[in-house]
Amino acid sequence: MQVVGTGDLSSGLRRPSGMRDRIDRWMTGEGTVRILTATSTAMAQEAARVAGSAPAVSEALGDLLTGVALLELAQSPVERVQCSFDHDGSAGQLVADVWPGPEVRGRVKNPQASAEPLIGTDGELRISRHGFRGGQVYQSRLPVSGGSIAGALQQFCLESEQTLTLFSLATVTEADGRISRAGGMIVQAMPDCEPEHLAGVTACLEQADFAALVRAGEAPADATMALLDRMDLHVLGHDPLLYQCRCSLERAVGAVRTLSPEELEEVRGGRVEEVVCDFCSHQYLVGQPELDATAPAAEK
Repeated sequence: MQVVGTGDLSSGLRRPSGMRDRIDRWMTGEGTVRILTATSTAMAQEAARVAGSAPAVSEALGDLLTGVALLELAQSPVERVQCSFDHDGSAGQLVADVWPGPEVRGRVKNPQASAEPLIGTDGELRISRHGFRGGQVYQSRLPVSGGSIAGALQQFCLESEQTLTLFSLATVTEADGRISRAGGMIVQAMPDCEPEHLAGVTACLEQADFAALVRAGEAPADATMALLDRMDLHVLGHDPLLYQCRCSLERAVGAVRTLSPEELEEVRGGRVEEVVCDFCSHQYLVGQPELDATAPAAEK
């Protein structure tokens, strides 16, 4: 959150869309290959609306949020995962913030970018994992190349997590700029995966491309089943997927409390600070009443 000065409280953009996105989970019969597929259309639509992004930028943002949601559920389902993708393309930095659920929010530096390439071929992926209720923070930084969000996340899993994981992502916009479909799939080798098990999955995936099927109109879960129809898949379950910003008045007050003693004294004297969420642009007004209402016990 950013403390930007005085201003009026706006309605903001903080509610999830309410549509039923989900992540479906399967395991092969041998228990050595795991498949997760996200249906993320509503989440991507809400992210684009909040960001005010151009269609091509919306596709990139949708891909990153879908990919990091899959990564969080596969690798760190009880942790908060933050991903920052810096690159030399015109869209600039893209950020995904995923909480257990998964609940997703994101932002892009230049939402109306149009110059090619939007996603540069050289960049850096920074990923941090936080315990949901505190604890140690684990951080990774990895140079990536190729200009592909799926490729960058795949490279991260292989080099930083030592996990062989295939990412395939697709966010589709129509001529009017509206996102009509979004989804993603990861295929992940478990630690005891044998070469013949992986070869069987690879042979299925060579039939067609998941992202191409979704772009052609297939639902993400149907695309996965079409690709892996020869595998003995067992359903593990599914999880709801939401776009949800976690900003709040309490967090805004916490940001104001980091101001200098002199500035805090001015707030207590009647000045009102405007705090704007970096993710959803929701505005909060914080003055003496808000400080007093959320004062630490020692101050009351």
